[in-house]
Amino acid sequence: MRNIVKIMLRDFKAISTNVVALVIVMGLCVVPCLYAWFNINSNWDPYGEESTSNLVIAVYSADKGLTIADKTLNIGDSVVDALRGNSTIGWVFPEDERTAINGVYSGDYYAALVVPVDFTEQIAGVVKGNLAGGQITYYANEKKNSIGTKITGKAKTTVQNQVNSTVFSTITKLAASIGKSLDSDNTTGIFKQMHNSIATAKEDIQGYIDSIDVLNSTVDTALLTMNGITELNEKILADLSKDLNMISTASMAMSTSGIETANLRLEDYITLLKAGQTDLEKIQQILKDMYDDVEKLEDSLVGVEDSEALATVIDVLQNDPEKLGTFFATPVDMQTEAIYPIETYGSQMAAFYTVLAIWFGSLILVAIIHTKVHPFEGYRNGKHYQEYFGRYAIFFLIGQVQALLCCLGDLFFMEIQCKQKLLFWAMCALASFGFTLFIYSLTFAFGNVGEALAVVVMVIQVAGAGGTFPKECLPDVFQMVYRFLPWTYVMDALKECIGGMYLDTYLKSVRFLLIFMAVSLFIGLVLSIPFRFMNHLMERSKEKTGFMV
Repeated sequence: MRNIVKIMLRDFKAISTNVVALVIVMGLCVVPCLYAWFNINSNWDPYGEESTSNLVIAVYSADKGLTIADKTLNIGDSVVDALRGNSTIGWVFPEDERTAINGVYSGDYYAALVVPVDFTEQIAGVVKGNLAGGQITYYANEKKNSIGTKITGKAKTTVQNQVNSTVFSTITKLAASIGKSLDSDNTTGIFKQMHNSIATAKEDIQGYIDSIDVLNSTVDTALLTMNGITELNEKILADLSKDLNMISTASMAMSTSGIETANLRLEDYITLLKAGQTDLEKIQQILKDMYDDVEKLEDSLVGVEDSEALATVIDVLQNDPEKLGTFFATPVDMQTEAIYPIETYGSQMAAFYTVLAIWFGSLILVAIIHTKVHPFEGYRNGKHYQEYFGRYAIFFLIGQVQALLCCLGDLFFMEIQCKQKLLFWAMCALASFGFTLFIYSLTFAFGNVGEALAVVVMVIQVAGAGGTFPKECLPDVFQMVYRFLPWTYVMDALKECIGGMYLDTYLKSVRFLLIFMAVSLFIGLVLSIPFRFMNHLMERSKEKTGFMV
């Protein structure tokens, strides 16, 4: 124990009495913190409007529009006008399609949106039963910046929403005009007209049925010439066609199933005549069926004009057309309830960059400070474990200062969100303890090879600890490795402090770090012994080169 204290005191004296050494140590304490703060600041809100508005996307509309009922509709122009007032993306509006597309190829624009000539016509095709919808071409420069491309991909959704809003706005206006035409007075008049037309049709049909009865009972039926029947048939056709047209006109947009059935009866009657058949009984039966159909239609209209459902529809169309348009544009509203909400992206990324900075700080320590203890006055031929613990003290102390500065800067300089500040610092301190011990042990046991191994472990963790992308999205090899490395556990614990504490996750991270430190002690105190001679040979070989440290 005495020799361990001697080594510690000698190291502290060497730093405090040497200006250069003191400056270097101060730099070792500050540099890792700057690494974390710069990265957190640069990622503070990259998806916010202030940032994404700097990404330039070109928009050009060649849409010629469409004229409907003396009104010109141009959805492409409406979309462009709406995007001019949208500041989510840096929209620009070239004068022609070529300029827009060439700007993507040259890198002036991240993407370009081109609305085709017949876009409004494509949208209006729904009236004719064409449900394909419109199509806008999106050109994306994916080599310019991978993350930038993902961000500008939001532009496609923005434009789609804008198109939907424009289309449903048009539908809303049409619905409003229909609502005005379907006021209560108009509706009552329509139903009265329909009832009158149906009553006339019933009288005409019944008259023709009675006429045929008279013909059948006449003794001279056989002497009738074909001309009389033909004239009667022509009159029947003319009158019934007129009656059914009156009913159809009066019904407007109401249900016409009964009218269509009556028309089918009329078509049967016409087919019978064309076939040259003059069987009066068949004609009479068709007319009776037609009478029944018209009577059913009359019954179906009873009370419709006074129904609550019809009144509700008319009320919505007249008074709330915007609600109707909103419903069709977004028929389902998704309510999001955030669990452990984190205000900014910078706060979300603070755990990753803080862990990276603490590891980086531990790594540069072994690059600047030797792990080997050379003899000095009052100390010679110390034991292996005495040198290990004696020299590690300076690594531990500087590592704790690094962690403290980094933590304080995160909380009070960067002002990240953190609900458990004390536990945040405690995990940073424990992480620094574990990282410095591991890297120190690797270097103490394997020399420069150990330093290289520490760099490799860092690279693997940067890629596979789930700092930027979810661990579940990583390749299988990283998903298998990250379970045995400390970063992911430390990040999980820091996130608990930032977003909201789930204690089991925090304690799981503490348990893993304690196991990790036990492994580090085994490397430094046990594995280092058989490698001492090999490290000595490597050091002599490097010295012989004359240029390697």
